[in-house]
Amino acid sequence: MAVPGRYFDRPHCALLLGAQIIAAWRPVRTATAMLLACALAAPAFAGGDRELGEYLSSECVTCHQISGRFDGIPSIVGREENELVAALTEYRDKVRDNPVMRAIAAKFNDEEIAALASYFGSIEKQQIERTADRSGDTR
Repeated sequence: MAVPGRYFDRPHCALLLGAQIIAAWRPVRTATAMLLACALAAPAFAGGDRELGEYLSSECVTCHQISGRFDGIPSIVGREENELVAALTEYRDKVRDNPVMRAIAAKFNDEEIAALASYFGSIEKQQIERTADRSGDTR
């Protein structure tokens, strides 16, 4: 039978207990560090790469007017990035009901959706309409 108090009188036993406590908290520390890293990386990811978005936008602008004009198809020019990300993600995940948009959105991963939203969100309608009116080019 063990005598209370004698176990901790041995210096190496106390060290083993400390090591056990540290080892028990290791998964919690790891999970906390991973959550912190994801939280810090999310704003950078949400911004999206505008150049990639411009590159990927060719299929979008065949229907959605780059000038921002509404001809039966909603304009996506100048819209909030989070709005566009939500819409494309919902089409891709088949939450919204439009077969054409579902097929197109299914091609894009999260990074590409963020890039498209960043590109279209950065375009100002008035500036493009002025350019289109002056040159006759509605690209």
